[in-house]
Amino acid sequence: MAKFRFATGALVLILLIASSGWAAAQSQETISVIGSGIANSLIERLAAAGGMTSLAITNSGTTDGIDWFCNGEIDLATATRKMSGAERAICDANDLAYSELLVGHYVAGFITQADTAIECLDEAALREVLKPSNSNALTDWSFAGDDLAELPLTLLLPGDNQLAYFIADSIVAGDGLRLDAETLADSANAAKRVSATAGGLALLAGSELSQSSESIKLLEISSANSGACAAPAAEAVESGDYDFALSLYVVVNRARLNGSDSLAEFLQFIVGETGAEVMREAGVTAPTGATRELNALILADADATLSAGGDSGFQIPPDLNGEVRLVGAANAYQTLSRVGDKLTESYERFSAVYEAAAASAGIARLCAGEADITLLDAAADADALAECAAKGVVTLPLALGAQATILISHAGDEYSACLTTDQVNAIWSGEAENWSAIDPAFPDQRMTLFGPSFTDQYTDILLQSRAGIIPPARRDTEKDYDPLYRAAAVGNVPGGLTYMSWPDYQRVLANEQANIQLVAVDGGAGCVEPTGGSIEAGSYPLSRRASLLISEESLAKARAQSFLWSLADDDNWSLLEREGFVGVSTLDLPIIRRNLATWFAQAEALHPPEDDASESSDGDAGDEASEDASE
Repeated sequence: MAKFRFATGALVLILLIASSGWAAAQSQETISVIGSGIANSLIERLAAAGGMTSLAITNSGTTDGIDWFCNGEIDLATATRKMSGAERAICDANDLAYSELLVGHYVAGFITQADTAIECLDEAALREVLKPSNSNALTDWSFAGDDLAELPLTLLLPGDNQLAYFIADSIVAGDGLRLDAETLADSANAAKRVSATAGGLALLAGSELSQSSESIKLLEISSANSGACAAPAAEAVESGDYDFALSLYVVVNRARLNGSDSLAEFLQFIVGETGAEVMREAGVTAPTGATRELNALILADADATLSAGGDSGFQIPPDLNGEVRLVGAANAYQTLSRVGDKLTESYERFSAVYEAAAASAGIARLCAGEADITLLDAAADADALAECAAKGVVTLPLALGAQATILISHAGDEYSACLTTDQVNAIWSGEAENWSAIDPAFPDQRMTLFGPSFTDQYTDILLQSRAGIIPPARRDTEKDYDPLYRAAAVGNVPGGLTYMSWPDYQRVLANEQANIQLVAVDGGAGCVEPTGGSIEAGSYPLSRRASLLISEESLAKARAQSFLWSLADDDNWSLLEREGFVGVSTLDLPIIRRNLATWFAQAEALHPPEDDASESSDGDAGDEASEDASE
């Protein structure tokens, strides 16, 4: 990646604006801003548009800016990425309460001639095209399809000091981008050159992308995350489906925010509609409406319960004790078990006990008061919930996302591009040696299977669609734990097939493995490819959801509150993503924490704290826990 500098060294800029309205109404209070020069240029423009009286801006870069912010009395830190766990730890160690706001995106995109026979570019192929090592090598559009192999490629790139270049360079391997590309003078010239050039492909950014013309078109890019084609828009950037973007963040010191009307009004201006309009005029894509709403909630939360770190609105009691009982499915158990273990390490008299049970049995145990939380791997049974309600038991759900098993086959095997769930079961639990034994329409091609451990959870998901007990996977599967090896093996062997998790499939894509294809699955409603959306929605047949069903009465008790609040910690919640769950993101945590805090308050109102003395009356630890609760 080439080095891109917005400013050389540390620049301190005092911005003074004389205006009526807001500026006249405010005292001459200086607001200190430190961090990314790219983000600071937007902050400066917003200040000018809003009539901010005085800003002291230091361009230090994102990393140094956050470090200084966490170690000093600075109002705002600006960044081109989210804070890391280590950075949050520094702020927490210094007792600095803060909130993190996503304020905008610089988005880059690609245009081509309007009549070019393509609407969506594959992200992996596009990265390959832009690599500097492919200068003077990839000179046609074959990367976009064999039918375009005769179309010469004319690549047009902005100068290496432009944001669009920096954005592309940051996600393309190598130092810089292709050296044989034509350098663009300006966006108007780019549109003119592309419209007049068959096979022209130009990289633009910001407001340049919104310039419409009948002679050019803006291309979508297929997401390495979901596989879906995504346009360069805030929705796709924030969902992780569009990578050619640079997101801008502001981290605010909560203590300074609470003590400064000027700072509060400036941030409210930034996250409001007027601020969004200023961003659009500056070529910055404003956040989605949901993110702007979340920003407003964060700023309005005096106790910082929506902050990315710092004060939480709930504190685990220092004398936490007792037992949380979880009953139900096994998926997400690893994450939940780790959360319980971490709490026990800090609070020796606390424990989390898990018991496996079918969904209906788990709900029955919950509604009988024999469990605090039930783990579900499917939608809760309506009849079971109705029985709970009839008993006066209130339950609340918390979604944890969904896991999926991804199938990959040899690229030349058209017959394996889509398989039914019955065929998947026949392949992995049967003894067929040739594909023709699975379906007479399939060729008489030897079947070669590659897989991980037979006890792997993704093997269970692979075979879950057959009614009854999940059968064991066939023993002649060639086992290897490395998904990159299994993908390479499938690419080299006609008739090959393997499976893996969604995160492992993303590793395979990033590795640019050749000669493989993603297998769609037909569960009775047609072929469905696995994408982030289809997995989360459950429309992809080889997926399995996970959720918690929580007793409202348990939510009034410190043991359950502490367990759930720990689960909603950034580091703990990210364990779900590492386990392959789709549809969970640390960006969702502010809302999750707010909901939890609300649930806790409502539950305590309905189940007074004095009832908490009996919360651990069941089991061996009951008497000891009851005594502790009454102290």
